[in-house]
Amino acid sequence: AVPVGLMTAIYLAEYSSESVRSYAKPALEVLAGIPTVVYGFFAALTVAPWVRRTGESLGFDVASDSALAAGLVMGIMIIPLISSLSDDAINAVPTSIREGALGLGSTRSEAMRMVILPAALPGIVGGVLLAVSRAIGETMIVVMASGLAANLTANPFEAVTTVTVQIVNLLVGDQEFDSAKTLAAFALGLVLFLVTLGLKVIGIGVVRKYREKYDLSGQIDAQAQAQGKAVPRVGDGCDRARRRVSCI
Repeated sequence: AVPVGLMTAIYLAEYSSESVRSYAKPALEVLAGIPTVVYGFFAALTVAPWVRRTGESLGFDVASDSALAAGLVMGIMIIPLISSLSDDAINAVPTSIREGALGLGSTRSEAMRMVILPAALPGIVGGVLLAVSRAIGETMIVVMASGLAANLTANPFEAVTTVTVQIVNLLVGDQEFDSAKTLAAFALGLVLFLVTLGLKVIGIGVVRKYREKYDLSGQIDAQAQAQGKAVPRVGDGCDRARRRVSCI
């Protein structure tokens, strides 16, 4: 999901025409806001049977509720989120940096790979971590597509469950606060929190290691104010597709 979402964001930000972007960007926003129960029904009624038929035709023993079906639909679910957030991060990079790279002889792909993506890395990593955290905490897709079997296996064709589903199962019904099931649910919640926190720490480390810092906005504002000119910004008549106007 991460490569597909990032490639989609790069295409929309740098290579697509304004007409394509005007339709694709709202469509991504709508897809990112679809409730997970809709994806769960799609996984249970369409993807899971297709995965089982395909696996059996290839000679594999695939369960009716498999981890592969849930994983495929979960990847489809987070692609629009990654694309939308990465596109916003790429468009937030000052246009002067992009124009400077192109003016030095870089191609559009070289400028994107060596200049724009390093500058937009914090926003991209933040979007990826947000999407992964949403996938880790997902419940409905897992319940409807991969079942409730607490099965520790690396085989994607078997039925499995997740931590969030087990928390729901342990807290169903009237439970005492100090009962074994309630304490186990709190322990699973703590494990889920620690896993998410570890992902955030890894993301911060990656950003600090690979980020390129560009602090040109203050200089551009100072120059514009000294000349008595207004500072153009993205959305104020700027051509975002061709990048012909210097915007901040």
